[in-house]
Amino acid sequence: MMVVVLSGVTVSGDLRSERLRAFLYRYPGTPLVNHINEILYCADKFDLDWRLYVAIAGAESTFGKNYPKHTRNLTGFNSCNTKFGSIYENIYRTHEVIATTKYYAKYRRTRNVKDLIYVYKGVPPYDHYINTVKFVFKKLNDPNLLAASPGGVLFAER
Repeated sequence: MMVVVLSGVTVSGDLRSERLRAFLYRYPGTPLVNHINEILYCADKFDLDWRLYVAIAGAESTFGKNYPKHTRNLTGFNSCNTKFGSIYENIYRTHEVIATTKYYAKYRRTRNVKDLIYVYKGVPPYDHYINTVKFVFKKLNDPNLLAASPGGVLFAER
């Protein structure tokens, strides 16, 4: 059994938070690094891919580095016409809308990124957006992601 020890916290088996942290470390200044637990909570609550919110935020705002700060809208939700009271509210609503509204039923059925992006983005061009989402998905699944992470993770076999 592998045990992960990070900052005095032990987690067994689930490395998603460390994968997100290692990935986001590559984007200095991203506020998402402070919202990893919220992202994972919402992904689990709404049964969505844990990489999805970060991928959309990457395509829309360079992982929260470039967006109208007064909106706290890192995902371009509602063409960035919606203001949120907090980044967590943006995280929650983005997950909730994708998981529950009729517009995303095809994506929920197929889990094909294109089915999501055609609805979420709404207008062409789509290729760069789709490529960004696929890039984030691929990087977060990279088996070498944690090994390459500076300051990273202490692994202990038991």
